[in-house]
Amino acid sequence: MISQINYPRTLDGNIDFRISLTEKCKKDRELAEDVWKYCALNLIFWVEVFCWTKDPRRKPDILPFICFDAYQEETLREIERAINNQEDELFDKSRDMGLSWMVLYVFQHKWLFEAGSDFKLGSRKEEYVDKPGDIDTLFEKLRFNLRLQPTFIIPPGFKWDKHSTYMKLINPVNGNNMIGESANVNFGTGGRKKAIFMDEFSKWDRGIDNGAWTSTADVSKCRIPVSTPFGSAGKFAMLAEGTQEKVKRYSIHWTLHPAKASGCYYYNLGEKIEIDLSDNPRRAFELWKQGVEVRSPWYDIECERRSKQDIAQELDIDYLSSGRPYFDLKELSLQKAWPEFKFKTVADVLPYGKYISVDLVDIDNRIEERSSRYPWLRVYERPDEFLEYIIACDSSEGLAKGDESFLVVREKISRNVVACANGLWKPEEFAQKTFLVEKYFRIKPAGAKRVTVVPENNNMGFATTQELVNIGSNVYWCTKTGVKDGRIVEERDKPGFVTSLKTRPIMCAQGEEEIRKHASEIRYEIILKQMKTFVTNAKSGKPEADGDFHDDGVVAWLIGGYVIARNPYKPKAEGKSEAFRQSKQKELVKTKRNAGFSYA
Repeated sequence: MISQINYPRTLDGNIDFRISLTEKCKKDRELAEDVWKYCALNLIFWVEVFCWTKDPRRKPDILPFICFDAYQEETLREIERAINNQEDELFDKSRDMGLSWMVLYVFQHKWLFEAGSDFKLGSRKEEYVDKPGDIDTLFEKLRFNLRLQPTFIIPPGFKWDKHSTYMKLINPVNGNNMIGESANVNFGTGGRKKAIFMDEFSKWDRGIDNGAWTSTADVSKCRIPVSTPFGSAGKFAMLAEGTQEKVKRYSIHWTLHPAKASGCYYYNLGEKIEIDLSDNPRRAFELWKQGVEVRSPWYDIECERRSKQDIAQELDIDYLSSGRPYFDLKELSLQKAWPEFKFKTVADVLPYGKYISVDLVDIDNRIEERSSRYPWLRVYERPDEFLEYIIACDSSEGLAKGDESFLVVREKISRNVVACANGLWKPEEFAQKTFLVEKYFRIKPAGAKRVTVVPENNNMGFATTQELVNIGSNVYWCTKTGVKDGRIVEERDKPGFVTSLKTRPIMCAQGEEEIRKHASEIRYEIILKQMKTFVTNAKSGKPEADGDFHDDGVVAWLIGGYVIARNPYKPKAEGKSEAFRQSKQKELVKTKRNAGFSYA
């Protein structure tokens, strides 16, 4: 058997070698058998001597696949390693790095040479999995490469009309198969596979991506999701960031591509530093991994012809700026989720930058904090008798798998979140808890007007709103324009806040501006997480939770901001109260605002 075959890796030399070796194998059956065995043992040899790629943008458009030194051979081996070791591995990438071809080469290599290699291949739509004649589909790439294999590589007895059908390739010799399937919540269920390829996984519909990932857990121990990023929501982003489960991540950035990285550089204190790739073709990539903003002439041209979001998504592997996030996620990332402070007595001072979890009890018409096994209110700042508060509420049905009822307390001057609570509470129970929070922030009965409760009165919120009115809460009222004594006046219409086609865009736009301009501290990690998955719906253009994610905390926060903007803090009288308001506002801006953010 052949121990080693050397071959040229230049374009013309490689093509000549391929032609020569194929002709020799046609005449020498023993040599052909030895080359077949050598291919079976050596993935890289088979790829660089017998595999082809097609790029309609180039002439000629059919080219031999010859690995770039910086990353392609290593990537092929990494895919092969994941399959051999039966491990899940995620590959995120810049656009146009040849990764889909490489995954398919590894799958096809095992399909050809290794018995017991059945595979599942999927993409977000059926037409991306297989469409005869369309080289952009997964199966047409496989067929294209298989057609160009020499006859001694193609399995004996293979018939195109029988073994290459729609979304299916069968090896008649070893029984291996490759089956295609479009994205669905039950993706891949039934049977067992050596590996599963989930192409452009970040763009699979929300809910379907999570369902497909779950459904394939028992089908194969090796799942290979591949994609450019598409926002920080979705299963692909969560797998990449390791927020739900740990999956090995392998990034392929444009700085690894020799043509794209040519002439690459970065700036250090205003000085342009050129990056030498002659000794280490991965040097630019290594700097990028360290957080250095690497550029190149090619990248500069792309920045001129593409949008900022497009660059983030297609080139930068930037989850925060890609996709359709409604909020500026880079600015949102500066927000700081506060840690909990374990207090021993109610007399303990609550340190700034931490919260306490408490239960509230009503004793002798006075609300007191209690430590309990099941605290339900997070307090970031205890009530201040000189300040005014908005308690915004988003009510739910209290179902186990639905949105939670969510209340957010915001202080009017700073707009910061000072307390919040959420849980699977029925409307009436939610109203009772909200009323306790209202009385807690009043401090004393005379302070009733200092706290306004703003329940959303849509759907289930109607019951919560009516309950709050019945128990004497200081509920916010919608207004309508009317005419009285010949004058246009605003009159109270109905209690609670109406989220409508008119109010929702305004409150969302205002909230986006608050995040972008650092005008409010959120402090609660659940609201911050929901903000990351709050997107602009591609079809309707409506800001909302992405897929199966929730937005109850975001909605409550947005309602609070809307009402504060239209009912700002008003001192009781001019003079001392106004002077206090101004000094209090300066104090909040100077100390609390900056303490709450962590600037990079």
